[in-house]
Formats: sequence, C-alpha cells, structure tokens
Amino acid sequence: MYQAAEKTRELSFRGICFSDHYDFDPPKGIHRFTFHVESQQSEIENLKKAYPGLEILKGVEIGIQPVSMDAIDAFMKKHTFDTVIASMHFVRGHDPYHGKYYDGYAFREAYGIYLQDIFDCISTFRDFDILGHFDYIARYSPYKEHEISLKTFGDILDPILRILAENGKTFEINTKTYQSFAHGTPVLDVNILKRFRELGGAAVSLGSDAHSPERIGENFEYYSEVLKHCGFRYGVYYKKREPVFYAIDN
Repeated sequence: MYQAAEKTRELSFRGICFSDHYDFDPPKGIHRFTFHVESQQSEIENLKKAYPGLEILKGVEIGIQPVSMDAIDAFMKKHTFDTVIASMHFVRGHDPYHGKYYDGYAFREAYGIYLQDIFDCISTFRDFDILGHFDYIARYSPYKEHEISLKTFGDILDPILRILAENGKTFEINTKTYQSFAHGTPVLDVNILKRFRELGGAAVSLGSDAHSPERIGENFEYYSEVLKHCGFRYGVYYKKREPVFYAIDN
C-alpha cells in the first residue's frame, strides 16, 4: 500500500482508493480472494498519517454471482467502506481467467450468460456504488470477437444500464481491460457510454484495476477524453458511500 501511495503522489493525483477483491464461492481449485477488512482499514489509517496530502479511501471489490448474494448481504451488513465496486469474476462454476468457461460456447452465448448473471445480481442487490468491468468476460475469451457492443447485446445491456442510472449507481471504465491479452484486445463500445448518459447516468468512474503501483491511473487521460466526447462533463468517485463529482477537465 505504501508503494501505491507513493506512486499516486508522484503522479500528482489527489487521492487513491484501495478496493481489494472479496470473492465468495470460488470454483473448485480456485483460490478464494479475500482480505482481513480490519487490518486493511487499520493500514489505510496509517497511510493517511504518512501522506496527509493525499485523500486515501477504503474500498472493496465485491465478487458478485447469483450463488453468493446471501453471503454478500451478510458481509456488507458487517463492514463499512467508502466505495463498493460490484464485479463478476466467477461464472457458473468457472473462472474465465483460466479459459475453461468458454468451452462449448459461441461468443454470443458466453458473453450473454455473463451479462445475464450481472443483471440478475444487481436486480436485487443494490448495496454497491460502481459496477466494475462489465466486459471482463472478453479479456480472456478465445474468440475473435472481443467487443461487447450495444448493437449485439443491447437487450441485456440496456436493462443493466437502466438499473444503474435509476438507482444512482455508476458505470466503470476499467482501463486494464483494453490492452492486449492472449487472444486479442478488447474494445470499449462508446455507444454503451452514450446510452448510459441518455438513461440519466450522471458520471462514469475510471478504474485502472492496478494490481501493481506502476499501473495506477493507467490511460486515465485518454478515457477522460472519451467520456467528454460521449457528453459527460464529470467523473465520479465515492467517499463514505456518497458520490463526489469532479470536472473531467480538471
């Protein structure tokens, strides 16, 4: 954490939010990603003292999946964070990172199942602020199609975006997704951002998904310009579970 805080200061960012993974019900043979919440938050309090010029926030990236929602509800009732990101990492007994999930599916089926499970989770679970990396499923896919587009998946993306907009949640541009992976480079469909704006989405969150300090804030400048071209004037982050808007030009 200290290396990340130092890198954040080097980049002249105003702050950083630590949002480690907390996943339930991992597939067989897959490591369960969790952390000791009290220890994390104690370390963050120490960081605040060491870096008084930085805003340092406590977050969590909850791994949503339909089978885990009761456990997630119980976890959220026990803990307090500044920011809660809801992200799907496991799909119906598989971790897409390892590739087996895609066996036997065409890309429309593989991506569609993932999006449907996201919709099912956020239809009832609302104790989150940001929907993380909606197109995570495209990172590790073996298909030539690496774009989850509004044109192809609008029937499920539109209700997902509507739930977010109508309930004051936001959408994340996860900059880690749009880089080269083993089978190709995922592409962000800007029409999804425009549709979110049309539905009343006030702002979009930028997340670098940085698992190492050197990747903090990766490509934020580029995707800030993308947001402006899509009609957004503000970005957003969360503090004490309340949105904090900032002008993208700043």
